[in-house]
Amino acid sequence: MKKTAIFEDVISIMSHDSSTIKDRKGCDPDRFREKMTDDMSDDAFLYQVRSYLASFGIIGHIPFQNKKAGQKGFLLRVTGHQLYVEKANADTGLQAGDQILGLDGSDLDQVASLHKDYFISKTPERHYREWADLVSQSRRVTLLREGVEKTIEVAPSREPIKDQIFWKRLDDEILYLRLDNFMDEGAISRVYQECLPMMTEVKFLLIDVRQNSGGTDSLYFPLLHLGLEKDQGYDSLDWDDDGMEILYTERNVDLRLKDFEDWMQQEEISPETIKLLEEMKEELLRHRGKGYVPYQQESEEFFPEVRGGRYPERIFVLSDTYCASSGDNFVQMMKQFKKVTVVGRPTLGILDYSNCCTVDYGDYRLMFPTSRCLSLDQGKGMTDQGVEPDIEVPWSPDHFERDVDLDKCLELIRQSCATAR
Repeated sequence: MKKTAIFEDVISIMSHDSSTIKDRKGCDPDRFREKMTDDMSDDAFLYQVRSYLASFGIIGHIPFQNKKAGQKGFLLRVTGHQLYVEKANADTGLQAGDQILGLDGSDLDQVASLHKDYFISKTPERHYREWADLVSQSRRVTLLREGVEKTIEVAPSREPIKDQIFWKRLDDEILYLRLDNFMDEGAISRVYQECLPMMTEVKFLLIDVRQNSGGTDSLYFPLLHLGLEKDQGYDSLDWDDDGMEILYTERNVDLRLKDFEDWMQQEEISPETIKLLEEMKEELLRHRGKGYVPYQQESEEFFPEVRGGRYPERIFVLSDTYCASSGDNFVQMMKQFKKVTVVGRPTLGILDYSNCCTVDYGDYRLMFPTSRCLSLDQGKGMTDQGVEPDIEVPWSPDHFERDVDLDKCLELIRQSCATAR
């Protein structure tokens, strides 16, 4: 498919099929049409399409990608007017703790001004992905490493940054669980089998979702039960949830059905996930072509038979701006339990529009949302805000030296124990 035809299809989707059409119109596509040619470079094409999509101001759920592009292999941190490397694979040439000063001879303010239409969010700390694109496309990156200024060329990585999914006991009373996604069902299920019984025996549970990129909500359901007080059920909770509506265009339904079929081919998919997907397929077929339809939450999803236990007595959820999608949702739901304290920084905040589907253009891929949160009708969207922590720990370069957020949780635990005595 030619580049100009792909761009026209993207415009059509954003005008008719994306669930954002009620609220966000984007800028006039003609200014981008003028620059589109079928023989333009892949990088130039990506830049123009992404700049058009950025004009809608929707963080996270409308990515446009080149499927042949290499892995970046690094993660950036934006704080104030400074740009740091949070983590990096060795083959990129970057190192965690590097402060990036400029790209191709221009300082960061000059680069930001030149590419102002490329950045999506209104909050600089949420620009880390756009900056990663610009760093990857630069020939020379000037940085400060251990007090020494140097210029390097950043190389694509052979591998993506590996998600971490594991648990460990910090002591007899504290268990730590790290989940960098809610997608890897096999790894998450194995961790749950190992440590869920222990979670009902320890006083303190730390759940680290600071770099959780999302996935499917069903994979965090087993953790929700731990937030219930002793003998408390879900029926006693007043969930802060305004609900959502789903845009059932014919194209959306067909694309989502194809995505579900691909999803069900996974080797380690659970019977519970298969059942959930089958139910969602029925909904898609029932409402195909009906436009926006309110989503009806089934009451059995809240596990009416479940009751809370004595332990854990307190749960700390570690959050950060990298936490997105199902990660956003997990933090938002856990925050509503009395025994849960969220520590860190606000999540990315991309749940206003979700339940995405994928369009395959050969070398390129577009993802776009099909659902819309009804909280938007009351002016309560989370874009550019995320889920706020109960205790905010501002990020600083000290985080390169020690886990400041984890230390804060342990400090709160020590205070809790001292008070109990």
